[in-house]
Amino acid sequence: MAKKEKKEVDKKTKSNTLGIAGFTLGITSLVLLLFTPFVGILTSIVGFIFCILQQKRNPTKFGKRGIIINVIGFVSNIVWWVLLVKVVYSYFLKQFPI
Repeated sequence: MAKKEKKEVDKKTKSNTLGIAGFTLGITSLVLLLFTPFVGILTSIVGFIFCILQQKRNPTKFGKRGIIINVIGFVSNIVWWVLLVKVVYSYFLKQFPI
């Protein structure tokens, strides 16, 4: 019975699913950059958490690449969000001067 539990624990620690999920969420955050930067920010944060968990359990290439892509996605979504707010704010100031 102890061997069976050990095999299940080994199977969980050797898994690569969190790294792949985090990597996929990082790519998704980059795609969402053009459409909805707020959702892109959320997906990059969740993907970053998944990749960090993967790297703590079992370091993999997907986990490392996912961290990099999620950081790029997060920063680019923040920059895009700031630019959108700036453009919309300046547009409304021109339309409705104070």
